[in-house]
Amino acid sequence: MPSNHPAAATERSPSVPVAIDGIVPRHLIAPADAQAVADTLVTAASEGRAVAPVGGGTALGLGNVPQRLDVALSTVNLAGVFEYEPTDLVISVGAGIRFGDLQAILAEHGQTLPVETPHPSHATVGGLLATALSGPRRLGSGTLRDLLIGISVAHPSGTVTKSGGMVVKNVTGFDLPRIYHGSLGTLGVIVSANFKVLPLPRSEATVIAPYTSAEAALDSASRVYRSALQPVALEVGRIDEEWLVAARLEGREQSVRVAAQEVETLLGGHVERFTDQESARWWETYLAPQGIHMGGDRSDVLIRCAVRPRETARLVAAFSQVAGERGFAISYLACSVGLGTVVVRGSFFEGGTRDALQGLQERLLAVADHVTILHAPPDWKQGLDIWGRPPETLDVMRALKEQFDPQRVLNPGRFAGGI
Repeated sequence: MPSNHPAAATERSPSVPVAIDGIVPRHLIAPADAQAVADTLVTAASEGRAVAPVGGGTALGLGNVPQRLDVALSTVNLAGVFEYEPTDLVISVGAGIRFGDLQAILAEHGQTLPVETPHPSHATVGGLLATALSGPRRLGSGTLRDLLIGISVAHPSGTVTKSGGMVVKNVTGFDLPRIYHGSLGTLGVIVSANFKVLPLPRSEATVIAPYTSAEAALDSASRVYRSALQPVALEVGRIDEEWLVAARLEGREQSVRVAAQEVETLLGGHVERFTDQESARWWETYLAPQGIHMGGDRSDVLIRCAVRPRETARLVAAFSQVAGERGFAISYLACSVGLGTVVVRGSFFEGGTRDALQGLQERLLAVADHVTILHAPPDWKQGLDIWGRPPETLDVMRALKEQFDPQRVLNPGRFAGGI
């Protein structure tokens, strides 16, 4: 597919939020191509300016409060489809392409990238790679990291490095495509990426069952998880004070129908079944509360905790207990049974403060292996490391930062350990 695909036909001005945790950059720049991104970073480094890469603006609230912010660098003009070979199941795209647009292009050829985001019409490929956010389908389909086969990244040195996939130039000896996944733009600005794509499933179904307690829902979900059914997503959710189990199945129509019947038997009681487009829409609605928003005057908090999958039930119970102790009202809870992750949205009864948020984080760190504050009002985040306890690989991460961005041009302070 040629590079003049409509997704990249015209140069555009950025139309995304220009404040990060309440800090407004002095400059908003939208370079026209990869080398222009690198040139912008060189200029910023020479002038001592801090740069924040910006995609669709859907996850700008993720990360620590910036130590400095002078330039927002938009990838809006890096939205091309550079190469697409449907028969080879590979595609190369610009980092600024909207994920929903990319999925629509792939769907024309009966293909897909089997991952999710709460805002597909706004979220960009570069942003999804940089944040490493993933949804319930991670259970059966993995993440973008598992589908990434090549990447191009612009650096403050003025170079654009390429590694893996369709064009290979690994200049460091590291597995570069994977170290950029989840780096929050602190090592370089992702300008393009290559992916392996998969055929669209011929059919899908979602089976949903309501429960009166978390214990009953988790027990039923565990029966499905231990079975041979292999759903691509298996969730225990709490929405509007009600508990549910949802299992998503994909494959051939007959196989999906049989599997859905088996799930219904395992869950028991009253169940609902949605198929194909209705199933997909249900998951979009379920995932929506996990969207990360800019601070503004919103006082809700979004937190993700993780443990070993076998300890998921314990984590759900512990989270509920901690929330009660800390005066935190849970409005939404999504538990991925086979992944050991729990995502919770809520607010403090008495109105939140930085101390209240820190106290909640500290209590959760005592019961979970990992705790990340995905969203909170900016003034509550001041002085906190929203990523929780420092990772064991922090020294390696700092060494990479020193190698790729020694002048701390890119997103200074926003990543784990203040990187």
